[in-house]
Amino acid sequence: MKVIFKIDRHMPEEKVISVKICRLHSHNSIDEYRSVRVDYSGFDLSDNETFIESLIKTCSHRIQNQDERQEILKENIPATIMGELDIDNLIGNVVQGQTRRNTSLLKMTRIDL
Repeated sequence: MKVIFKIDRHMPEEKVISVKICRLHSHNSIDEYRSVRVDYSGFDLSDNETFIESLIKTCSHRIQNQDERQEILKENIPATIMGELDIDNLIGNVVQGQTRRNTSLLKMTRIDL
């Protein structure tokens, strides 16, 4: 997921910034998001890239919260799909799935002891 942020204020004596953060592909302007205080005293301040990476890592839960609070469009409400796979029955349905970073489901065989 691509993330953008905008720093509103910097308080160097406290090592705190006031920042707005959201997904790059958000349907709202970054200026519509609430600004939050972030303590950067533990960040890697070697260069811009490491600062940005530290900030995004610290604020990634905010992006998830924003995404969960955003209203789902009526056209995007997923159908409940269960049971055996029948691809023809999936045609025309909105189906929900989860993205997992660096993980995937493993095919396993059940063993009864």
